[in-house]
Amino acid sequence: MKKRTSIVDNLFTNSVSTSSILSIGDTENAALKFKGIAIQKQTPVFSKRDEETFNYPLFKRDTYWPVTKMLVNKSTTHHKGSIHVANVASIGVSSSSLLQIGNLTRVYAEARVKHFRKLKDTSESYE
Repeated sequence: MKKRTSIVDNLFTNSVSTSSILSIGDTENAALKFKGIAIQKQTPVFSKRDEETFNYPLFKRDTYWPVTKMLVNKSTTHHKGSIHVANVASIGVSSSSLLQIGNLTRVYAEARVKHFRKLKDTSESYE
């Protein structure tokens, strides 16, 4: 990969969080991995019991990346020695994602989220 200079006039991102990257410039490899638990409750009261562990089969499974079946020959010509970006506005970069300004050779990104929805017990009779 031929290296180039990245020039950014204005970049606004509200937040970068949870295994995410904001990168200006050339990157050879990016590997992002995120494991999370999302709890949605009908009554917004949380206690120690709500702190679930990451001991779920979802988080232990192997990742099977697709195997490339064909070889693609690519030729790129950079007419300038720099990448110039005027304005970038982003609300957020989250959960194993990447905002990249520049060349990127390889990226591996994985996000696993276990969702829980906890509702009130509706078996009680109302009189």
